[in-house]
Amino acid sequence: MNRKHENAELGIDNGEYAVRRSRFSLVIAAVVCLLLAVVAWLMVMNAKDTKNLPLEVVGEQPGYTYVLSDAELEVSGAVVFLKAADRIEVIVPEQATAPGTYVIALEDLVLPEGVSLSELTGITLTVSEK
Repeated sequence: MNRKHENAELGIDNGEYAVRRSRFSLVIAAVVCLLLAVVAWLMVMNAKDTKNLPLEVVGEQPGYTYVLSDAELEVSGAVVFLKAADRIEVIVPEQATAPGTYVIALEDLVLPEGVSLSELTGITLTVSEK
C-alpha cells in the first residue's frame, strides 16, 4: 500500500516524511533559543567568584628598591569584572621616603572596578637604598 497515493483525489500529501511547518514558527523558535542563550550567559557572567591578582608598586622614587611582603592578593566579584582585572596597584605611601618597613593601608591599594578584597591582610612595603 502506498500512502502517498491514498488521498490523491483530495490533493493532500500524506507521505511519512512530509512535514510542513510555517516559517513564522521557525522564527519564533529561533528567537526563543536566542533569548534563552542570552539569559544563561548573563547568569554565568554575573556569578560571584574569586581570583588572585598580582600586586604592582606605583610611584617608586629613583634610588630606592621597593619589596612587597605579598606577591598577590585574592579578590572577589562578578565573573565579568574578574576577567577584566589584571593587577592591583599599590601606591607608595607618602611617609615611605626613607629606608624601612611600612604598612600598606587599604587606601594605598587601587582595586580594579567591580572587585573587592576577599580578606584583609597586613601587607608591608620594605624600602631600601639601591
